[in-house]
Amino acid sequence: MNFKRWYDVDATMSRAIALWEKADENIQTICADYVIDKLKDLDFEMSLDEQYNYIMRRWYDKNIRVSHAMEYLKHAPVEIQRQLALDVIEYIEQNKEENNK
Repeated sequence: MNFKRWYDVDATMSRAIALWEKADENIQTICADYVIDKLKDLDFEMSLDEQYNYIMRRWYDKNIRVSHAMEYLKHAPVEIQRQLALDVIEYIEQNKEENNK
């Protein structure tokens, strides 16, 4: 099977990104800040210089924070990616429930 996007390799990550994409912009930014902060807490360092050598055409390129978070996530170790994906899913779903009350 040939996966088009890096996050479609793992079902949990794929679901997290799908929910993230459909969330409103405020939620997207909160999730982005969370991912970035978590990775920084783990001393995960990465240069974002390479990130801007492309045309801004992906859904998450519209928001610089989300774009950074996706790039960090892409390069994070798989077990960290999975944990952050679960956290993002939980946060977005919890938020949906609160908004439906």
